[in-house]
Amino acid sequence: MPGGVRTEIHLTGKNTGGAFCLLLDEPPAGWSLPAHIHKDAAETIHVLEGEFEMTVDGATERTGPGQTLHIPAGVIHAGGNVGAGPGRRLLVFSPAGMEEFFREAGAPSRVAVVDRGAALESALRHGWHFVD
Repeated sequence: MPGGVRTEIHLTGKNTGGAFCLLLDEPPAGWSLPAHIHKDAAETIHVLEGEFEMTVDGATERTGPGQTLHIPAGVIHAGGNVGAGPGRRLLVFSPAGMEEFFREAGAPSRVAVVDRGAALESALRHGWHFVD
């Protein structure tokens, strides 16, 4: 993924009857995403390793191993890995469908070049809206 994030898709909408998709990601230290909205999908993040700072609907909090954060659909959120090393998180998007963005925007390895313009176009097609 852009930013050197390793992402694995573990369950798709096909596996869950469209209810949700389940991913595992490993954002490197210093990685962050700007403020955005997933118009039609809620996102739940469970931290396995590392330390993250997330701003959800204007409230900022730090999360670490064992902590879970839920972001309802349509809510502005941003965040990043503020720890000294890579992190690991389980991500659930409900309903399913967001896994298609990760398939389109991803690359087969961390060293593969990701076309940022194509990744942005894919994000917009899959319901991401970036805000100032």
